[in-house]
Order: sequence, then structure tokens, then C-alpha cells
Amino acid sequence: MSKKDETRKRIMSTALQLFSEQGYTRATTKQIAEKSNVNEITLFRHFGNKETLFQETLEFYVQEMHLKDEIERLISQDFEKSMCEIAADYLEYCKRNKSLYLIQMRLPDNMEKFVKLKMSRGFKKGIIPYFIHLQSEGLVNGDPEKMASTFINSILGAYTIYLLSKDTFSGVPIEELVQEHARQFVSYYRK
Repeated sequence: MSKKDETRKRIMSTALQLFSEQGYTRATTKQIAEKSNVNEITLFRHFGNKETLFQETLEFYVQEMHLKDEIERLISQDFEKSMCEIAADYLEYCKRNKSLYLIQMRLPDNMEKFVKLKMSRGFKKGIIPYFIHLQSEGLVNGDPEKMASTFINSILGAYTIYLLSKDTFSGVPIEELVQEHARQFVSYYRK
């Protein structure tokens, strides 16, 4: 890795930490530069401005779920078993991307220029073809896009409460709660 790439990565790593701790608005480029052991001018040479740094940091650190491969494997399985696996995988995906999710939760409502819930949008796009397939096989009732949104809302809602309450909201472990959400989803949409 070149020195330039190492510097970019160090700046983005620091930005990720400060954006997740303080939010986009409160974290400053000066703080990010100082904590990265670079001059603020160096930060601007690499990224141009704070918005670009923010967007590139999100792009760099979001861990893709590779849903397409998983769905091809799950198509032949029972609907409930598949949805429970997908729910567990989505929860793990959220946990792996916790810092990015916390950053997005802290974005003010007037920040339309940033695509909020990027992780969820990607997941939704990936799971719709699975629901279309199930619908074409006569296995489910429901509009695939609404099904995807409902499923994501359910899991993401549970994860959000888990994060905000520091896992003190319910005595039920988040993993069990997510599995229950998946089973209820299946019982509602299964033909």
C-alpha cells in the first residue's frame, strides 16, 4: 500500500470513529486531521471537503452482504427456514456496520444530500428478487417491494431499539427477537 493510500485510510478510519461518536455536524475536519496526525490541508487534498470525506468513508467501510449468492442457495429451502437465516445474516450485517449505522442515525433531517440508510437500501434491492421468485412459485401473498420493506423495518427496528437501549429494553436476546420477527413475517405472508 502506498503512503498516499495509507494516509487516506488513516483519515477515513479516524473520520469513521469521530462521525460515529459525534455525528456528522459536530465532528470537524480539524479534529479528524489532528487525530489522524495530518495537517488539515492534507485532509482537503485527499478529499476536497467534509461531505466528500463523509461519503467516501461510508462507501469504503460499508461491508456488503452479498445477498444474491445467499438467495440463490436459499431458494430451494423452506420459506421460514430461509427467512430465519436471512434475518440472522441481516442482524450480523447490521452489527458489522454498527459505526456506519450510528452515523446515519445522527444525521440531521435536513441533510438530504446524503443517502440515509444506504445499507438497508442495498439489502432491500437484493431481497426483492427472492420475494418475486416466491410469488411466482405461488408460495407467498404480497407485493415483493412491500414485503422487503416490512421485513427490513422489523429487523432494523429491533436492532435500533437494541442499540438505543444498550440491550436493556427486553430480557430477550436480540438474536432470538430477530428470529421471532422472521417467523411472524413468514406466518403473515405465507400462502
